[in-house]
Amino acid sequence: MMFDTKQLVQFKSALHQAKESRRDAWEASSKLVGGSAIGTTLPRLVKAIDESDQPDALKDALRKSLSGSSMTSLRQIQGEPLKQLTGLPTTKAVRALCVLFLTESTRSSTPCSRWSPLEVENFLRAHCNPYDLLLDIDIASLLDIGAGDLSFAAELADQYVPLLRARHRQLVLHGIDRLRPGSQLGGRLHADSDILKRLNGTDALTAEFWGNQDMFALDRRKDVWPCYTIVTCHGPATPTFAYEPTRISAPLIHADLMKTKGAFRRVRMEGEDALEVQHEGRSLLFPPWKFDVIGPLALLNLVARLGRCCLLTSVDTQVFWEILSQLFEDPSVRPSDVIFTSSTLPEVFGPRYFELNALPIGASMALSDLGPLRSSLARLPSEQDKKEPYRFRYVAVRRGAVFEGIPAGQTARLFKDMAEEAPPWSLTLVPELARP
Repeated sequence: MMFDTKQLVQFKSALHQAKESRRDAWEASSKLVGGSAIGTTLPRLVKAIDESDQPDALKDALRKSLSGSSMTSLRQIQGEPLKQLTGLPTTKAVRALCVLFLTESTRSSTPCSRWSPLEVENFLRAHCNPYDLLLDIDIASLLDIGAGDLSFAAELADQYVPLLRARHRQLVLHGIDRLRPGSQLGGRLHADSDILKRLNGTDALTAEFWGNQDMFALDRRKDVWPCYTIVTCHGPATPTFAYEPTRISAPLIHADLMKTKGAFRRVRMEGEDALEVQHEGRSLLFPPWKFDVIGPLALLNLVARLGRCCLLTSVDTQVFWEILSQLFEDPSVRPSDVIFTSSTLPEVFGPRYFELNALPIGASMALSDLGPLRSSLARLPSEQDKKEPYRFRYVAVRRGAVFEGIPAGQTARLFKDMAEEAPPWSLTLVPELARP
């Protein structure tokens, strides 16, 4: 072997990490090596290794250890050389290599729509229902961030799968949620297993759901596509996106949380971490990350990177105005260390505030009608692969939570019973790279 010890150690570490961190891919890999499937898997695996960025000597050694006379059986694999390369017995070694190389290969080859941002904008301007984009665009795919109980996914599938099936097309529907399956926290927001089973049994639909998944750690999931036609986030979390850390200092955010939400602390409940909040004389328990403040810039970065069309729905008042402050070119709507309240919002946004608040339920308008949109937003330091600045060429604002003919989930339907809550907002955004 002509590669050095350091390269081999690094490769074994990457292989082990892939095996441990992508448990769903590891479990699925058993189907790739069983029975007649191995005859298809081995050529694909060798091809993926050849096309990888591993050192040439390592790729050559892997290729030789995997290649039998016809590559139709695990028994034809040279087990001992493969074990030296991977540290694993033959079957586990091949499965781990599938997780590392075939999952990577699948991610890099996932289809991405060829429609330009202008074409997406023109479609959205001409149609009241943004989800109708799935019917006309070349790739019908959607990622639901914070998929919750999957009620939105069910409504979307019920409405669009029959229409796509009639056109001999497939809908790809992926959902993620940070709640850990089986946790005692989160209540009704946990994924409904019956809905998931029904989705998985529907033809013309490819559905996947991943729980216990941080939306800002999607790069660790190689089965999440790098590009979707539509990315949705229903009810962006408060206070997670209710304060922008680049605009408001951490002490001020903490003080406002104490004032408006109540005292809070980390506790243990039945063996799991939780956040205890003292609110209006009651002790409430939430997932431990409930009060982690990330800010709307991070959310906008994420959806702009993943989606051709981005939909933020059932957005409550505080989150809405904090998001909006990042979308206008005018820097005066991003004052330093000013908490947005009913008294400060009219001062900060001026006529824009009153015109938006006068918008009737169900009505919509282009945000650019109220002033130029921001010409460039910088990628966050955590963005590893796409450093280019971006912007939103089109943003539409609609007042309300549930609209006729448009799929909605539990989050949207709960607003009608919240007498103390102001009507929420929905945002439709079309991202593109910022012009130099």
